[in-house]
Amino acid sequence: PRVMTVEPRRRPVRHVVTGVFAGAVLALVVLWSFGPILVAVVSSFKHQRDIFTYVPTVVFTPTLENYQTLLTDWSGFWRSLGVSAVTTIGAATLVVLVSLPAAYAYSRMIRGRLALTALFLIAVRMFPPIIITIPLFPLFTDLGLIDTPIAIILVYAAFQVSMSVLLLKVFLDAVPRDIDEAAMLDGATRLQTFVYITLPQILPGIAAAIIFVTLFAWNDFLFAFLLTGTNAKTAPVQIAEMLGAVGEGGATWGTVFAASTVQLAPILIFVWLIQKSLLRGFGRAPPGS
Repeated sequence: PRVMTVEPRRRPVRHVVTGVFAGAVLALVVLWSFGPILVAVVSSFKHQRDIFTYVPTVVFTPTLENYQTLLTDWSGFWRSLGVSAVTTIGAATLVVLVSLPAAYAYSRMIRGRLALTALFLIAVRMFPPIIITIPLFPLFTDLGLIDTPIAIILVYAAFQVSMSVLLLKVFLDAVPRDIDEAAMLDGATRLQTFVYITLPQILPGIAAAIIFVTLFAWNDFLFAFLLTGTNAKTAPVQIAEMLGAVGEGGATWGTVFAASTVQLAPILIFVWLIQKSLLRGFGRAPPGS
């Protein structure tokens, strides 16, 4: 009888090599992205002498001295953190309130050439932020809005509403129009149809828009630096001032790292709490959108 020989399959080996390579690339990307954050967080618990040693200090005795200094000597930082929270919440709320009806109009009402006007929404994002801020400065000065949270909220909303409209339009397009028509045939008004039928189905999209606006507003430096002075100073501006005071008898690197860690913590917690809605939203977005 003929003896048949079976060559060993090399496919699993290729898959293992591919998996190891992909894992190595992913590890490098994570290290590249998360490395500076890890250094800042770890350094906030180090003594000043251990932060910038020639041979990095890996094993050290943790200390809360930097956070105590931040709490006692930099009370302005905690006030600026509260201003950041107010401006971020205000900007996210205003963007959602403005973007929802605009996105619904583009998705359900505007057809043909008028739909091309949505492209002009992207034009706002093409300009450097400084180009938008400078013309607004004299206007806000005349209105008495300089160095107030309202000015920052309005600028954040104006800069972010364009992308939020387009993002929400994608989610609204994924909702079948037949559902709206069936609800209106049953006697519901367009507003009732939107609030009770369409809106619950695009909540993940709203969560995604809120995250994008929140990340921008919470971490913005340029707009807040140009439009504020003392009363409405945000956390990034305050940290920049602390950074400038390092070595001049003011802040130390440990205090700066502690402030950066405190400023980072709320946004990480927020994204972690809302990440499921964001992932579900991306999963429900239509293919190719």
